[in-house]
Amino acid sequence: MKILIADDNADDRVLLERALMNKGYSVSSATNGVRALEAALDSPPDLIISDIMMPEMDGFELCRRVKTDDRLRQVAFIFYTATYVEEKDEQLALSLGASRFLIKPLELPEFLGVVKAVIDEYRAQQLPVPERPLAQQEELDRMHVEALTRKLEKKVSQLEAEREALLKSEENYRRLNDTLEERIKQAVDDLREKDRILIIQGRQAVMGELIGNIAHQWRQPLNMLALLAQELPMSYQAGTFTKELLEANVTKTMEIIQQMSRTIEDFRSYSQPDREKIDFKVLQVIAKTLSLLEESFKAHLIRTEIEQEGDPVINGYPNEYSQVLLNILSNARDALLARKVASPSIVIRVFSENGSTVVTVTDNAGGIPPEIIDKIFEPYFTTKGPEQGTGLGLFISKTIIEKNMNGVLSARNTGVGAEFRINMKQRRAVP
Repeated sequence: MKILIADDNADDRVLLERALMNKGYSVSSATNGVRALEAALDSPPDLIISDIMMPEMDGFELCRRVKTDDRLRQVAFIFYTATYVEEKDEQLALSLGASRFLIKPLELPEFLGVVKAVIDEYRAQQLPVPERPLAQQEELDRMHVEALTRKLEKKVSQLEAEREALLKSEENYRRLNDTLEERIKQAVDDLREKDRILIIQGRQAVMGELIGNIAHQWRQPLNMLALLAQELPMSYQAGTFTKELLEANVTKTMEIIQQMSRTIEDFRSYSQPDREKIDFKVLQVIAKTLSLLEESFKAHLIRTEIEQEGDPVINGYPNEYSQVLLNILSNARDALLARKVASPSIVIRVFSENGSTVVTVTDNAGGIPPEIIDKIFEPYFTTKGPEQGTGLGLFISKTIIEKNMNGVLSARNTGVGAEFRINMKQRRAVP
């Protein structure tokens, strides 16, 4: 059986090739979807194992091309990815014709078992299928229609019941709405009295974002550690175990562990509260904040660029300043993804102006609608659903910069996107 691996990660390709070849499969590989499609058309494989996020052509497009090509439509297809996906992405993969959707890391025996199962299914599909007698086929069709009819009737009944419940609760919602505006106003007044508490709450609110980024950043290294650990006994059993292989695996394992350790240190540093104002370099805080979002940006192909003039120093709370940057950068990322920008990018500029250090964060997501740009710093104002945001992020950011650090935070549209600008009094400039 011929297997083609499509993955832009060289380490993953090599380890998977070894594991599959040890099981007797004929294996070839490609570094992206374009090359994988060319290789498949040149010599059709029996199975393609593909990552999702790849340059030039991603895994979804590769699967679509394969399943719509008369020469390749019978090729089995498995997605094997470390990229964070939602359930709808798995549904898309299966609707395109994929046989399985696997998430890294996966233990090699389990992975190889899935590969064998898919190949067995592939072989079974090659056998001729006896035709059913016409009467039997008509009976099956009738049963199918009846089953669909029952499901439809049940769904209609369920929708009618839900409609009745909504009508009954409409009056309750109307009464609640009469007092909602006054209650929100009172809550906002109370929150304005507790700016410092809000900042702490804001930090806790972004912890989920940070943990998500760390989980995403660790998924690939964990998969690599799993593959490296399992390769040794499998190589031993296959008779390919050598001292050189052992030393190479140990070296690679230690490099990955050190990388994961640095991630922990970055997270620990961010989570510590600032006790007093200190002098800090703006570029160092920007670099630390970007490192927390690095894997998320990479997964969504968002390009980041820093343009700097000198190495300015300001006085304030570095972790709270990082919190502001993290919130602005996360909002920019969400806007780029929501609007499906073809070549998403974020540019950070650092420069001096009239004795102040200025940091701007600019995206190419199309900008903030004019009717809401004056409201974005108000508490509880959000364009996202309740499951995605509380509307406190920019309000807290403005409180940190203007009340706690005596700076100015503002926003405007540039024509191609939104620009957030932070002005802080410059302490000194480091050449």
